[in-house]
Amino acid sequence: MPEDTKSTPQLATFEDLVSKPRRISTFSIALPDGNGGTVTRTLRFRSIPSPEYDRLVAKHPPTPAQKSDGAVLNIDTFAPALISAVSFEPELSYDQVEQLYNSPEWSGGEFSSLYLQAQRVCNAGIDVPFNGNG
Repeated sequence: MPEDTKSTPQLATFEDLVSKPRRISTFSIALPDGNGGTVTRTLRFRSIPSPEYDRLVAKHPPTPAQKSDGAVLNIDTFAPALISAVSFEPELSYDQVEQLYNSPEWSGGEFSSLYLQAQRVCNAGIDVPFNGNG
């Protein structure tokens, strides 16, 4: 009896895996429009390779105080560096991201939203659906 190809999943090849493009995250933020309202703007972040991420972490060791609190990196310098590394549209320099971080117009939560998006694009896994086989 012939195998039903409609219900047989296609197996991945090494070429499929190695040619997978880097993950891109597109998200929107609301900004003041200058007239008391808001406008929505879209940003795009693109993941960086795992070795590059690890090198970035190593370049931003915790301060002695942060280390005594259990930190493995200096969040004050790492967050702007990561956002700069993944910013795709618009492309943001470290100095530009640091300016946002230090801006009195940006709350900690607003900046954290950018940082969480940067973390998400780099650390989200491949979408592997679970089934009865595993």
